[in-house]
Amino acid sequence: MKTAILIHGMSGSLDISFGQKLKEDLKNNGYNIIEPLYTTKNQITLDSWFSETNKIKNTLKAADVIICYSLGTNFIVKYLVKNNISCNLVIAVAGGVATARMGEKFGYLEPFIPSKEEFKKFRQLVSHVYNIYSNNDHIWKQEHIHLYSELTGATEIFLKNKGHFGATSGVKEIPELIEIIKKYD
Repeated sequence: MKTAILIHGMSGSLDISFGQKLKEDLKNNGYNIIEPLYTTKNQITLDSWFSETNKIKNTLKAADVIICYSLGTNFIVKYLVKNNISCNLVIAVAGGVATARMGEKFGYLEPFIPSKEEFKKFRQLVSHVYNIYSNNDHIWKQEHIHLYSELTGATEIFLKNKGHFGATSGVKEIPELIEIIKKYD
């Protein structure tokens, strides 16, 4: 059976947005789904996310696809690089480069910011990277989105007026996800 790893963002499970439909599509295409649940909001620490992911490290090493969202798009770079884990396919949804200039409100997320060296190593470890983004993302500036794509070598998939793809955006499905995955089955 094929395996998909789902990495959520700072607000928790992808089920509050596009996760339920994604899981249905993955199951219908023969995927086993692994979805670690990380600390959220102001309880987030990089160490806690590493500890949670270490529980599925061997499964992650054998995963067919990793789908990450928002903060998870930065985390996956750091985790794969630190553990020297290769992957055929990573799909970022609302991927952007976190910066120290995002303000004091998000200062506790600074440890999640990958270095240029980590991005470079990530490109060597991952064969295919996609970044699904929108024009009206209220979290990432467009420059942060495109920089993420550039630094990861991602193919960009633009979806108009989908915001940050989270609960406030009202996005309940992203059919492009399963279309990309089917290309690499």
